[in-house]
Formats: sequence, structure tokens, C-alpha cells
Amino acid sequence: MVILCLNFGSLWWLRPGNQETDPLRYSLHAAVFNTTGFILGSRERRFWHTAGVVRFNLAMHRFADHAGHFEAARYECTGLERRGEWNRLLLGRRLKRTTNAEKILVCTRSSVIGRVRLDKAWHDNGVQMLAGSAFRGEQETLLLATPGAQLQTDTGAWEVLWNGLAKR
Repeated sequence: MVILCLNFGSLWWLRPGNQETDPLRYSLHAAVFNTTGFILGSRERRFWHTAGVVRFNLAMHRFADHAGHFEAARYECTGLERRGEWNRLLLGRRLKRTTNAEKILVCTRSSVIGRVRLDKAWHDNGVQMLAGSAFRGEQETLLLATPGAQLQTDTGAWEVLWNGLAKR
């Protein structure tokens, strides 16, 4: 499957390789993770209601020097999987811009589109929640969706498009 990643959650971290003597432990043998959450002063908090991460193995992304490198790009992927109690999306090698994508990864924020009402039918079959966090009325949600899929927030209906979300 090919996934177009438009944007990601707020929290990023690096997990170094297992061998402490490995000189590439913090580069090629490391993994980078992304998820939803909030930055409160100098602290990062997940506040997950749905636990999940996006993972990149840095050996496949040698020239990634900052988090923005991963945005607005297409990646090989086997799809959303369950790892214990977490959802996980392992993104493989980066593909050319001309490669057709099947799904879109997009991060929604309540400050932009409103709160997703999780207690109601808030999406159609084309939307899967990878991760979701909520804190003090704010909400951040990572969604994996097919183009044209729809979701509902407290501000109205939204459609997933190749360049983001559009109010219907």
C-alpha cells in the first residue's frame, strides 16, 4: 500500500538502536516515532484515548535531518496494525511524488476543524483512527483515510482530500 502523509501529530521522539557500542546507534540504527499529544511548557504529554504511533526506521531515511522531512510525502506501508494495546503504522521507503497513493495520513486538531464527537457515529468506513489525544477541551487525532472519506466534528461535516480536509 502507498500512503500520502500530509502532516503528523505534535510529538516526535527517537529510539536509539540496541547496541550501546554501535556508532550508528543514534542514526541509521535508530527509529523515529510520531503520535498525538500536547506540549505543556517543557513537558510532552500524550493523553491518549486511542494509543498509536507512526514509526520510521532511519536506515531507510538516511537524509532525514528534521521532522518536517517526513511531511507531504508518499511511503510504502503494509497498513495499520495492532502492536499490543497500540496501533502502529510502519512507514517504509519514501516514494516519488508521481506515485499514486491509496490512503492519506492526516492529523486533525480541534482548534482547526472542531472536536471529533467520539460518542457518536463520527466517520464513514473510509476513516481509521491511528492515535487520538485529548486534554482540557483540545483534541488531536491522527487519521488514516481514503480520499473522499467523511468525518463529523462539532463544527460540521468534513471530507478528506489529497491536500487535506475540506468542510462540506
